[in-house]
Amino acid sequence: MRVLGMRWWLAAAFALVAAASALAVVQVLSSRSEHAFKRYAQDLAAGNAVSAAEVLKKSRTRGELRRETRAIARERGLSLYVFDNSGRLISDPTSNGIPWAQVTRGRAALAAAVAGGRFVSGSSDGDHFAIGLRLRGGLGGELVSYSLRPELRTQLGIVRNEFTASVLWAIVIGAVIGLLIATLIARRLERFAQTAKAIESGDFSQSVSSRFPDEVGSLGRSIEAMRIRLSGLVQTLEEERRQLEGLLDRLHDGVLLVNGELRIEYANDAVHRLLGDDAVAGAPLPEPWPDFSLAEFTRDLFRSRTPVQRRFSPAPNTTLALSGIPPRGDDAAILVVTDESARERTERAQREFATNAAHELRTPLAAIVTSVEMLQTGAKEIPADRDEFLGFIEQQAERLTRVMQALMVLARAEADQESPRTEVVRLGPMFEQVRISLTPRATVPIEIECAPGLAAWGHTDLLEQAVMSLAANSLSHTTTGTVTLRAHRLDEARVEIQVEDTGSGISPAHRPHVFERFYRANSDGVSGFGLGLAIARQVVSLMGGEIDLDSEPGVGTTVRIRLSAAIGERAA
Repeated sequence: MRVLGMRWWLAAAFALVAAASALAVVQVLSSRSEHAFKRYAQDLAAGNAVSAAEVLKKSRTRGELRRETRAIARERGLSLYVFDNSGRLISDPTSNGIPWAQVTRGRAALAAAVAGGRFVSGSSDGDHFAIGLRLRGGLGGELVSYSLRPELRTQLGIVRNEFTASVLWAIVIGAVIGLLIATLIARRLERFAQTAKAIESGDFSQSVSSRFPDEVGSLGRSIEAMRIRLSGLVQTLEEERRQLEGLLDRLHDGVLLVNGELRIEYANDAVHRLLGDDAVAGAPLPEPWPDFSLAEFTRDLFRSRTPVQRRFSPAPNTTLALSGIPPRGDDAAILVVTDESARERTERAQREFATNAAHELRTPLAAIVTSVEMLQTGAKEIPADRDEFLGFIEQQAERLTRVMQALMVLARAEADQESPRTEVVRLGPMFEQVRISLTPRATVPIEIECAPGLAAWGHTDLLEQAVMSLAANSLSHTTTGTVTLRAHRLDEARVEIQVEDTGSGISPAHRPHVFERFYRANSDGVSGFGLGLAIARQVVSLMGGEIDLDSEPGVGTTVRIRLSAAIGERAA
């Protein structure tokens, strides 16, 4: 309807402009035409009067004058009146059917001629003219010529009628042209409007083309440029939204956007794990916990408009933290659900770490204290017993020192205070030191398989502590068989260390977690706190190596450590 109204409005405007222009042109042309016709009639009348005067001034008698006057009047369609110098009419009183008394402005023309001047006067429409002039010779003194030109009025009427018809045609043509132009512009604007509506609805596939270099075409090109820029902007925003959603989906915390109607606008992947499969975009906010209302928590968030945090335990050994960020205006509220169960367990285990570590260090200390007591009770008097206990004390003291040094290096490395210094570590002597430091059972000996001179590039105390932790772990899970410390060259650049046992092995369900702190895969009847493999992994990582294991329940476990080989000058 708007386009149709604009078409008629523009057509009427074109018609009005055409009419105004045509009227102005007609007015000018009509005025000029009337002036031209009148000028032509006046010049013709004056010329005829002069010609008649030239003929009449040659007349010698009044009779000849009257005959010449009648002949010229008939020939030229004039009424001629000749007067003597006294102003008396000496020609026929009626000329060409018009009496002298009916000549318009005839006496004014006679008076001007008597005075020696020339008189020219005509009507406004040019249908009659009166000419007065003096005869320069002959019998007459003055001549008054009166010409009727009714055809001029007719011709002027015809011209005016033609001009009127031209104005009407101009109005019609202007309206038709205006309607055509308005239709063309309206169709172009309608395409622009459709594209604008598509852009408003989020559809950027509809392009705008305009080949005419006018203002409307410029508008179309501007809309097309805007469409392209908005399309690129929307694609960028969509890509950023996907990236943001991808980042949110990688979080362990659940993130929800909830509107004022308590419906979910967005939920990342962690929400499904924490709240259930019903927590999806577009669904109402679920109530997964019987003792805690998530909907009431969200209503309070909308009412208070202040951040809120809650911490609760919906089930045994499960702790959740719920944080609410209030909306801004009509925006959605943000809910963040954090599963703190693992952190709670980790913090509880870490609180026990000091006690557990003290227990591990208490073993060599207890051995040293026992040996001292034995010496004090009389063993020092027996040279063989004294030397045995002193050697044992020295051995445990050295072990205690190495353990403390290794733990200090690890602690400083974890705090980024100091990086461990690497050096050449000869693997055969290190394996011997590990075997001496440990106390294997008679049924589970520690065997060593290592080529002479084989060396790795690492930290002596740290690597020894890692191998010792692995060997101690193997001994604690092996009741019969052997524990083997093995090393061989993988290639020119790497050495592999293996700690192999014939113990109980590790089930597939536990293997992904065996390198975690405080994790014990098989804890029945076995002492320890799950630190051996965790410490070994950390040590190997600090030295730039790799660690993994193979295990089969009832068969045994093999832990492999791969380090850079000490070759050339480094092994010398």
